[in-house]
This record gives sequence, C-alpha cells and structure tokens, in this order.
Amino acid sequence: MKMTKIFFVTLISFVFIFCAVEYCPAHIDEGKEGGGQVYRLDKVIVRDHPLKDESMVVTPDVTVINVDKFQKAGSVQNIRDLLSEMLGINVLRSSVTPSPTESIYIRGFDQSRFQVFIDGRPMRLMGRSGYVKTDWTTMPLDNIETIEIIRGSHSLLYPFSMGGAINIITKKGSKTDEIKPRGTATTEFGSYGAQSYSASIEGGLLNLIGYSFAGAHREGDGYLRNNDYNTGSFNARMTLFLPTGGTLTGGWDYVDNKTGYPVINDPSRADYDTSYPDVLEHDVDNFVHGPEGLVYPGGDSYWQKRTNEYSILLDQPLGPGELRAQVYQHESNRDRYWLTSNGTKKENLEIEEKNRGVFLDYLDFELIKNHAFSIGGEYRTQGIPENKDYYEIMSGYFQDVWSVTSPLTLIWGVRYYEFHSDAYKAGFPGMKTATEADKKAHEYRRKENEWCPKVRLDYEVDPNLTLYATVSREMRMP
Repeated sequence: MKMTKIFFVTLISFVFIFCAVEYCPAHIDEGKEGGGQVYRLDKVIVRDHPLKDESMVVTPDVTVINVDKFQKAGSVQNIRDLLSEMLGINVLRSSVTPSPTESIYIRGFDQSRFQVFIDGRPMRLMGRSGYVKTDWTTMPLDNIETIEIIRGSHSLLYPFSMGGAINIITKKGSKTDEIKPRGTATTEFGSYGAQSYSASIEGGLLNLIGYSFAGAHREGDGYLRNNDYNTGSFNARMTLFLPTGGTLTGGWDYVDNKTGYPVINDPSRADYDTSYPDVLEHDVDNFVHGPEGLVYPGGDSYWQKRTNEYSILLDQPLGPGELRAQVYQHESNRDRYWLTSNGTKKENLEIEEKNRGVFLDYLDFELIKNHAFSIGGEYRTQGIPENKDYYEIMSGYFQDVWSVTSPLTLIWGVRYYEFHSDAYKAGFPGMKTATEADKKAHEYRRKENEWCPKVRLDYEVDPNLTLYATVSREMRMP
C-alpha cells in the first residue's frame, strides 16, 4: 500500500506540474484556402469519437460503433449480435441462451488474451479466480452509446490487452433544460418460447444533471433440453455537469441470470425426452461446462449469477489536456447445480467475488510541438469478501504520439506492472490434503513486476490506406 500511495502522489504531482508549464497549442495544418484547420488527432487513444450521425468509424487502429445508428440484417438484442458484423472478430453462435463459455474472439485470441471494459473499468479480470469469461448475452444495448474495438496489443491505455480491447461506453444523460425525457420500449418474441422486454429513459434537468436508466428481461425455453434461461438487468447513470466544464458520473449495473445446463438426451437412456433434439452421450464434445463435465437429466442442473457494479467517473478538461479518474467496485455471487451420469447431485454454491479499483489518467497534453503525451496509472484488488486483496495489481504508463510529418506518426511508450498475490511455496502438498500447519508454513506473498514497451509507426498513403508496423510487449494476468 505504501508503494501505491507514493505512485499516485507522484502521478498527481506530474499532472499539476504539466498544467503549470507553458505549452504549445494543438498541432494544426493550415488549409490552402479559407484558413481551414485540420487537427491531427491521436488514433490510438480510443474515446470521445465525434461519430455524429455515422453508424461506424473504422481506422487501422480502432473501430467505433454508434449503437443507436447501427443496423444489420436480423434483430440486435445484445453486444454479441453487433460484434458479429465486425472484421477481425469471430462470434461463435451455438445458442442464444446465456453462456459462460467462450464466444468472442479477436483475431483468433480468446478472452484470456484480450480485455473488456465498460467506461474504461475492467470487466473480465474478476475475483480470486482471475480469468472469468464475459457473458455477452446478458449485456443489453439499451444503455450503451458506443463500442470501441482495438485489435492488437499496441495501445498503452488498456492494461493486459495482449490481443486487443473492447471498451463499452454507456449513455450518461444529456445537458439540457428540457424537462421532457426521451424513452424507448421494445418487445420481441421468437421460437422456443423466447421473449424479451426492454425499456430505457434518458434526459436532463436544468442543464446541471443528466440521467439514463435502462431495464431488460429475457427468457426462453432454449433449443436443447434443460437449456432454458431467465435474465433481468438494470443500468443507471446520473451525471453532474460541473461549472469547470467537466462531468462527474455515478453508475450502477445489475444483472441476475439463471440458465439451465443443456443435458444429455440419449434415446438409449430411460430418461429420454422426445420433445427435444437428440444429444448422444458418447458423441458430444462441446457440452463440457468447466468442472461440471457432461450434465445429465433428473434434477436441478443450472448456473445462476448475480452481479452488482458501482462506479464514479470524473472527466475534466485541465490545462493542456484532460483528466480522467474513476473508482469502481464489482460484486458477484454464483451458484451451480448439476447431475452426473449415475444421478449424483453436485453443487457449488455462494461463489463470491469482489473487485475494487481506481485509475487516474492525464490525456493528450502537448508540451512539445507535434507531441501528444498521456500518462496514467491504476490500482486494483481482486478477491473474495474475506480476502479482498488476494490479487493486488498496480500499473502505470507513459505514451507519446509524435506527428513526425503530415503522413507519418510514431506512437511509443511503456507500461509498468507490479503484481502481488497470495501463493504457496514449492513443496506445498495441495489444498485437499494440507493441514493448517502446512498452509502457514508454505504461504507467502508473491511479487512480480514487468516493463512492457510498445512502438507503432503509421504512414498514411491516402485517406483510405494506411501502412503500419508495430512491436509490443504485454503481460498476461491469470
């Protein structure tokens, strides 16, 4: 903790030192006629894109999707439906049923290699187990404004993003004095008992407060036996528009999902159900649900997860750049029930996770002409209620976007990681057989650190063609 405090005190000191220094204005290329100004913006920093009425903006570095304007063939109920249209992203569609299994890949990388964020806070690395897959089907679009997709590991702004990053930007209300809010309501029905209901409302008060609320419910019987689902979610954002030109936003996201495991439905068994497709006991290899393995009919076989996410986000123009700070907390509880082939009932209940963190960034300040600098850092803990800092993670970064010439841009920088975790020394007999004395004798606080430099060179041949080369190093967390 002492190191963490020193790190953030130093970081904040840098922020205010930079603000006090005389700085150059943003780099401007003068137009040939009419004094037009063309601003050369950083293409790596993914945030605040001026999409306006466009449904999507694609550059060599990032794809930004305007959710309200985006259209595709068929219905769009959740983020997975939308991501299926993106180049470089593969979406596995075995079922519309919520699932904790792998379903999204970026350039062949699964979720253990890329990161998912909401408003910049991490969503995938949760609790003591570390790697928890995101269930995309339980993330409705009603409260989402844009989705930003980075392919590759070149961005320094998102930690642990070995294969890329997906940042989901939520709606936060409007700065307006109109009392009348904007609202939507949607219902959809489909085969196998599928039905969904959603509603959202967005507006503002007195040019001072913005708000956005959304709720959704989905349920269905599922195509396969026992693969029914029932999901409810609620999202809320309240934004205070500060007199300094910044915003302070409080958020709450809640999901309660219950989904049945698809079970074996083999005609050779006495418990065969003719109303569902055949699932032969020895001919399947994709019904493995982690520790459960193959699941059989005859009783409760389902997983349920309840999640609460809380956050406070500050966006504030400050001197030559922009200050961004956020504190957040994640709480979740999972239950699992299943039956084995001989009818034995298994359960794994009250699997609790707790995740807390804070990050601070100072973005896009130009102290030297043609150089846009960014610095920042974060501190987070992951664990369970009785051991909240099982993992303790600290990182900081520096990035420079150098506009060398009009078509040539060099992006370079480094991120430093320090990683602490509870562990046991070599010779530990294992959790199943170890005594309390064994645990005390072998336990210790494991510490690791790593420097991860990154360099990217872009050459814009014309507005429709950019050549680039990149070399980067990234750390993967459990």
